[in-house]
Amino acid sequence: MRLRTLLQMPELGLTLVSGRHHLDREVRWVVPTDLRDPRRYLSGGELVLTGMMWRRAERDSDAFVRNLIAAGVTALGAGDHPDFHSVPSDLVDACAEHDLPLFTVDAEVAFAEITERIVQRLSAGRSGDLASLLDRHRRLIAADGIGQILELIDRELGMECLVLSPAGRALRGSLELGESERAAVVARAHAADRLPQKVTLDRHRCYSVFGIGSTIHTGRFLVVGDDHTRWSPERRLVAEQLSALLMLELDDPSQRPAPHVELVTALREGRADEHLLRSAGLPADGPATVIAATGESEALRETVIAEVLHYATAATMEDPLDPPAAAWASRGGETVAVLAGKAALPEERARLVAWARRSAKVLQAAHPGGTGAIGVGIADPVASPGGLRGALEQARHTAALAQPRPGRIEVAEPDHLVSHRMLLAAVPPDVSRAFRTRVLDPLLEYDARHRSDLLPTLRRFLECDGSWRQCAVSLHVHVNTVRYRMRRVEELTGRDLRNPLDRMDLALAVSLD
Repeated sequence: MRLRTLLQMPELGLTLVSGRHHLDREVRWVVPTDLRDPRRYLSGGELVLTGMMWRRAERDSDAFVRNLIAAGVTALGAGDHPDFHSVPSDLVDACAEHDLPLFTVDAEVAFAEITERIVQRLSAGRSGDLASLLDRHRRLIAADGIGQILELIDRELGMECLVLSPAGRALRGSLELGESERAAVVARAHAADRLPQKVTLDRHRCYSVFGIGSTIHTGRFLVVGDDHTRWSPERRLVAEQLSALLMLELDDPSQRPAPHVELVTALREGRADEHLLRSAGLPADGPATVIAATGESEALRETVIAEVLHYATAATMEDPLDPPAAAWASRGGETVAVLAGKAALPEERARLVAWARRSAKVLQAAHPGGTGAIGVGIADPVASPGGLRGALEQARHTAALAQPRPGRIEVAEPDHLVSHRMLLAAVPPDVSRAFRTRVLDPLLEYDARHRSDLLPTLRRFLECDGSWRQCAVSLHVHVNTVRYRMRRVEELTGRDLRNPLDRMDLALAVSLD
């Protein structure tokens, strides 16, 4: 409903004071309020009705209008205050200054009546358009129109939308969210028992997240810039139908093409060749690298791999829905991928690893307390199909070195193969645990008994390469405090921190913690 429609409904008792040039603005909902800062209850597009009970001084009008502007309100209707026969001039001036359309409300018309009549009009209009709207959705989906569908919803229902991958990668839509905001939204969506889920950011920005895909944990998400809990049934149905139609358009990442499965099976058996690469849509010449992931659950493991492989589109700003130059599949308790093209070049390695860790971090935060542990290993690039078998073995060893704890997703690269991690990975777990227990248990027991921080201080001291001052600064304590704690560590463990071999013992034990 447009603002000019309100003036065509005399029963509402609304008179325009300012903002005639904005009469084509859309009204999405009506919210009566007398709060000085009602932003947490607004999500944009509302006609706000106020009795001005928040006004104690003239300066309050400017603050109130600023809050409405920040929330994206369409217009303000003011009236019904027992002490005012007309809208105070300071409120009129504030609305004019901030370019917010202002109506006066007839004292004979109750806010409840205005709200009821407008909501009835909005619901009737949306209900009447529903059949034709969904019919247009179906026609658009047949024409490969994901972007057009989202634009249609934005234009006709006033809902800005954004389609996100499981790790918060923006796929399509006009709703603007930063990287950290997208990560927060998908984390809340993953943690929800069911969708749609209401997500609030910064205490007043409200979004609704609908599921797209086979499961809540691995599918994509449709984010709508509005609070679905306040929608009419008709409006809710439109969004749910949109989610269902998008699911038909978007590929299910868990359904792997047969050539991908054949390539991964052949690679595991040591018989990958140029023909299988071409069949999977990959170039037979040029660089390629292998990525392996192990651990549970398989669905989350596959989601991590699918997001990592989209590094190429993320790095080159290509269409995020374009499939990467890669093939992957799950076989025998592991997920294996072959990545080709620019993303597999040696000079891209650092950025690829950084992207993989970013994706793993988002998905890990989205699945807190998970029982599984997933290790991801990225091999060095190879120049021909003949090197893929060796790259797979390297990726497997690297994934094993990631050593993720329960609920963690860790990414490792070949550089770890030349560090102490390789030696530790070859040690039987029972031996590693016994070594750690013998070295660190005295510190753990002392910290528990005295509520002290010997072990955390030791860890930071080692991270600071034995620098007393740097360690003290990072812990926000006096350098003498660090010296005292380290003396207690030496006494309890029987190690001398000045001795390189003793310090190595402590560093290895801490790395196993």
